[in-house]
Amino acid sequence: MNKHCKKSEDLSAYLDGELDEKTRLKFETHLEDCSACMEMLHDLRCLHGCFQTLPQQEVGFDLAPAVLAELGRQRARPASLPRFNWWRLLPASFAAAATVLLGVFLGNLLTGAPDAEVAAPTLAMFDPIPPGGLCIGFAECYPKERI
Repeated sequence: MNKHCKKSEDLSAYLDGELDEKTRLKFETHLEDCSACMEMLHDLRCLHGCFQTLPQQEVGFDLAPAVLAELGRQRARPASLPRFNWWRLLPASFAAAATVLLGVFLGNLLTGAPDAEVAAPTLAMFDPIPPGGLCIGFAECYPKERI
């Protein structure tokens, strides 16, 4: 309760009479020396008195027998394990399968055999005149060794 005194945690038990004789005597000697605990004990006694002055409310019925009967019924029944609903995994399973299939499809497109149409223009970059370049004549564009 009080962050400056470790013994202040026993104040409520002392006030309620829950401490045994030896612990109670030690705590009373501590109270004589500790002004913080004594002040807090005074505040707790005032609070206890304020609670005692509050009017007692009557419910009109007693819930204890109903609660005890329900507890008895719950103890008599064996605890059943919760059922696992496999259908809750279906959306995640479909999403995982679709992801794998899409990955296989796109991977196949990327690593598939190159088209013949693509291979021929790529070899044109090794010609002495680049594709689309202008030549004055046939002999100037191609060396005589190739003709």
